[in-house]
Amino acid sequence: MNTTTKVFIVLTLVLAIISAGVQMNTYAHRENWKRRWNDDTSKLAQDAKLLSQQLANATASRVRADNLVAKLDGDLSEAQKVIKDQATQITSLGAEIQNQQLSMSKLQSEVQAEKERSSTLSENLDKTRDRNNELNRIAGVARAVAHQLNLKLAEVEDDFHNTTTALDKARADISDLTKELNDDKARLALVRERHPTVYKDIYNEAGATHKFVQGVVAAINVNPQGQQDLVMLTIGKDSAVEEGMEFIIFRANQYIVKVRAEKVLNDMVACRVIPQTWNAAGAKVSVNDLAQNRL
Repeated sequence: MNTTTKVFIVLTLVLAIISAGVQMNTYAHRENWKRRWNDDTSKLAQDAKLLSQQLANATASRVRADNLVAKLDGDLSEAQKVIKDQATQITSLGAEIQNQQLSMSKLQSEVQAEKERSSTLSENLDKTRDRNNELNRIAGVARAVAHQLNLKLAEVEDDFHNTTTALDKARADISDLTKELNDDKARLALVRERHPTVYKDIYNEAGATHKFVQGVVAAINVNPQGQQDLVMLTIGKDSAVEEGMEFIIFRANQYIVKVRAEKVLNDMVACRVIPQTWNAAGAKVSVNDLAQNRL
C-alpha cells in the first residue's frame, strides 16, 4: 500500500470521527437523546460500516488500478519496445525499399537497353530477310540462267557433234573428190597426150585466161544479219587459184551464187559471196556443194 492510499484512509477516519462528534453534540441538545443516540449510533454504525466497505472497495479499486497501471506500464514498455523494433524494421525496410528502387531503376534501364537492342536486332533481321530474299531471287535467276546455259551448251554440243560429223563427211567427200579429180586430171593428161586437138577444142587453152579449177564447199559463215557471206572451198595454191578469181557454186544442175576469192591458203580458199548474184529461187549454199571457175 503506497502513501497516497494511507493518507486517504487517515482522512476518511478523521472525517468519520468529526462527523460522529457533531452528531453526538446534536443529540446531546435534543430531547429523547437516548433513543436518538441509539438510533443515530445504529445509523452511524451502518454509515461507518458502509464507509468502511466503500473504503475497502476504494482500496481494492486503488490496488486494482495500481496493478492495472503497472500492467499498463509494462504493456506500454513492451509496446514501446515493439514500436522501437517496428521502427528499426521500418528503417531497414526503407533502406531495402530504396535498394529495391535502385535495382528496379537499373532493371528498367537494362530493359530499355534490351528493348533498343531488340529493335536493332529486329531491324537487322528484316534487312537480313530482305537480303536473303534478294539472294534467293538472284539464285533463282542464276539457276534459270544456268539451266538456259545448260540447254544452250547441249545445243552447242549437238551442233558441234553435227558439225564434226559433217566435217568428217566433208573430209571423206573431199578425199573422194580429190581422188576423182586426180583421176580426171590423169584422164585429161591422157586425152591431151593422145588427142591434143580435142583437148584444145574442149578447153581452148590458147585463149583461156585461167585454168579450169573445181572444188567443194567445206564451210559457210553467216553474218549477224543471218546472211551467208563467206564460203571456204577445198582448193588452194596448188590449184593455181588467185585472189579475185570468181567461182560458180551449184548443186547438181541448180545454180546458187557466185563467190570471189579473197584469201588463198595452202589447201583452202576463202571466198566472199557476191550479193547481187544470188539465184532467183532463194536456194542457199550448203556444205559439199560444187564450185568451179567456169562452166
